[in-house]
Amino acid sequence: MKLWNIFGSHASTDMGEVINKIDDSTFLRSDGTVYRQEGHLITGSDGSVMSVVDTGAVTGSGLFGMAVTTFGGFRTDDEW
Repeated sequence: MKLWNIFGSHASTDMGEVINKIDDSTFLRSDGTVYRQEGHLITGSDGSVMSVVDTGAVTGSGLFGMAVTTFGGFRTDDEW
């Protein structure tokens, strides 16, 4: 999972997974992993760290939500 598109009530990943948005700063994945967003940084209970990049109005791309790229983490499965 290297990319998230964040919408109002959920995020979808490049792997086709939907991650539920619990509140303004908390996401819950189906495997129980909790992600917390603080500003432009998202940290996961699995040790992952991601940076939020605006792809909408700021860049003029017209895309909704945000793209989130993974730059760290401790997972060892094929997902990373």
